[in-house]
Parts: sequence; C-alpha cells; structure tokens
Amino acid sequence: MIELARLFEPYDKQGQARTARQVKREVKQFLERLEHEAAEQPDQAKVIANITKAVRHRWWGLFICYRVSNVSSSNNDLETFFKDMKHHQRRITGRKSVQEFILRYGPFAAFIDYAESFDDLLARLCQVKPKDFKQARQALQKVQMRLKKLHRFRHHPDEYYRDLETRWKKAISSSR
Repeated sequence: MIELARLFEPYDKQGQARTARQVKREVKQFLERLEHEAAEQPDQAKVIANITKAVRHRWWGLFICYRVSNVSSSNNDLETFFKDMKHHQRRITGRKSVQEFILRYGPFAAFIDYAESFDDLLARLCQVKPKDFKQARQALQKVQMRLKKLHRFRHHPDEYYRDLETRWKKAISSSR
C-alpha cells in the first residue's frame, strides 16, 4: 500500500510535476505486477484482489489532480480548507457550531477566502460572467428559500400551515 501511495505523488524526486499519463502508466504496471504476484502467492491473492478492485473501481477519478490545477491529490488539503473555514466562521459569529452557516450557504461557503483582500475579491469577481453569476445567485436563492421554509415550519408551524392553506385556496380558486 505504501508503494502504491508513492506512485500517486504529484511531484517526482527532482520536484518536477508528474503528468496523468505518467502516473497512470506506473499504477497500471504496479497493478499488473501485483496480479502476477497473486498467481505466485495464493495466500496473498485475496488481499491483492481487493487492492486491485479498489483502484480499478476508482480509476476514473484518480488522475484528475494531475490534469486540473488547484485540485489536491489527497483529502488532506480539502479537510484543512474546511477546518479553516469553520474556524474563521466561529471567530466571526462567536458560536461553537457553524452548521447553520454551512446549511445556509452550502457549496457557496467555499467561495469565501478570509485571507483575500477586498481588491483581490473585486478582481476575482470581475472575472465572473454575468450569466454565470445569475445562475449561481438563483441556485443560492433556492437553497435559502428551502431553508427559510424549513425554519418557518420548525419555529412557527401555525403560520406556516395557515400560509400553506391560503396558497392552496388561491390555487384551487384560480384553476376553476
């Protein structure tokens, strides 16, 4: 497993970035060598079959980090990002839990960079096409509307039901 993990390193010993093609070739050779060893060592065959199956099952997504910049090769960077985001949000709000913030903004919370200056933010936002902005804003508004309804249902159920009944009556009367 350690040898396999080393094959996925994004940089070689000289510090050069590795390509997806290079890593694929090395991993494929490694798996072929493992399968050959499984034939020679029947007691290890089950373990080798599990490793091979796991790698081949995930093959489609294993090499993306070599093709697309800023995609990390492990979960560690992603976990660190979420930890930092939660830490900063806790400092801003003073609350222990940031679940409400994450539920409210969902994937849009990932666009917040606390280390980014205002000028950098403006420069980044100038790169966004108006059409893409409108689509993202509509998606965020859908998420927020759903959460608003959920909040109303939990905290003010009587008002929620009255509003629902009123809307049903309007829908029925307009359909006649």
